[in-house]
Amino acid sequence: MQALLSEIEPGGGSGDEAYSLPTDVEFVFILAGQLEIVVAGERLTLDQGDAFTFPSGTEHTFKVPLPAGPTQVLWVLSPALPDTGLDVQRLAREQTGRG
Repeated sequence: MQALLSEIEPGGGSGDEAYSLPTDVEFVFILAGQLEIVVAGERLTLDQGDAFTFPSGTEHTFKVPLPAGPTQVLWVLSPALPDTGLDVQRLAREQTGRG
């Protein structure tokens, strides 16, 4: 299991291109703000206190709507991302919208 805490500015997110992760399950919990997430073409809006679980191998994107303000998200991946071939620090930076 691996947990990542992201602070994402309004308009920040994963970008327009959908991606997937080499783990089984991804859990998203919104600590503050609002997050739009698209999983397999289905768009969801998650507000503070909302949680969502989905297969992380499914293509997905996310972003913070401009009027939402800064958003804090707890991501939990299971199993943890592999140590080889994936830059976890880069992934965390991309998820915060700071590239």
